[in-house]
Amino acid sequence: RVVERTGGASLLANIALVKNNARIASQIAASLASMGGSQGFSTTASYSPETRTDQPLLVIGCAAIDITSRVDPNQSAESAIPEVDLLRQTKLAATSHPGTVFTSVGGVAQNIARAAHLLGANTVLVASLGQDAHGTAVAADLNRMGMDTRFLQYPGSGARTAIYNALHGPNGDLVAAVADMHINGLLSPQQIEEAFSSLRPRAVCVDANVSTPAIVTTLMQARESGACVVFEPTSVPKCTNVLSALLVIKHSHAVADVSSLVHMITPNSLELQRMSEAALELGLVEDVPTAATVSEIAKFHYSLDASVIRNLLTLFPLFPTVVVKLGEQGAAVISPSPRNATRPIIRHIQPLKPSLVENSSGAGDSLVGAILAQLHTRSELVSPDGSLSLAPQELDTIVSRAQRAAIMAIESMHTVSDRLNPD
Repeated sequence: RVVERTGGASLLANIALVKNNARIASQIAASLASMGGSQGFSTTASYSPETRTDQPLLVIGCAAIDITSRVDPNQSAESAIPEVDLLRQTKLAATSHPGTVFTSVGGVAQNIARAAHLLGANTVLVASLGQDAHGTAVAADLNRMGMDTRFLQYPGSGARTAIYNALHGPNGDLVAAVADMHINGLLSPQQIEEAFSSLRPRAVCVDANVSTPAIVTTLMQARESGACVVFEPTSVPKCTNVLSALLVIKHSHAVADVSSLVHMITPNSLELQRMSEAALELGLVEDVPTAATVSEIAKFHYSLDASVIRNLLTLFPLFPTVVVKLGEQGAAVISPSPRNATRPIIRHIQPLKPSLVENSSGAGDSLVGAILAQLHTRSELVSPDGSLSLAPQELDTIVSRAQRAAIMAIESMHTVSDRLNPD
């Protein structure tokens, strides 16, 4: 058990999480009950897109300003910063280094929406922005590229537009980052409900930056409208937010089987590990695959770490389709067998190699956006109840194609390459 391996520390942490869910549940109840009023929130419809007959792709979560700094790879060996030990080297960390600083529109949900939009999907972003210069810049950029901005929310009360400030080493890999993301928790369930009511989306992606009430509203609205739900875990500290939402729904008895609410998740290996541990501790899944089962599957996927296989199998009863972003190792995928939906099939998608590395921050978001664009443009892949109608080979092809968007992001200083296009 995870509790035994961590000496009880994980159990104590998740007991606190469970207790917190009781408080969250009351907040959700109050929030959902009061959706008829504005609660001081306002929206701006500065862009009115032409009427589209196809159901849109709805992306909910963080829009931000990205400030990306990269240390000059051409500086001398004596002055180059160590990739791993930067923050441990006081002298190096406490000084400046020659390099470049690049500012762009970012945020997980915005990146995903941008990639999907550039690839031809009719995409609508739901996000919170501050009434400041950064918020104005984000909205203007989205309007410029023709994205629907009717459901951007401006909470007011001095809320700042989210900022992600990242430092990359000479080889382009992330060294450290500071994320000012408080505003994402202010995205109201009402705003999400209004978007569903107006748009009736075919598919929806929600990132883990938003609050538990916002995720609960997303899942329940998607269930009512028959929309496919993709959850982007975002980070290790935030990836369990969807589990908190599922736990609240389960305890409210609003849905008999919460495993039907999220159709795909897209974690990296660390987020996958944390979600597996938390799902077990919270009782959302019960069984851990045996070592023999993991070992047998590993024989056919020797390039996949056994922990990835174990965690995929653990979460399969709750999340039937999982695409794990493995960076330079490609992706791991689990999905149901076409002949028996209770039987999982695990595959390893081989990686593509970039010709150069400029910025690795937006690769995962671009991958998810490209997956969503393909699901949106091929309506036959989503069943009327929102579940995926995908044979394993079809999903593997979709993920393989989506890797191209990730590679283009890596080769660009932009978090999402502006070279993406429907062709």
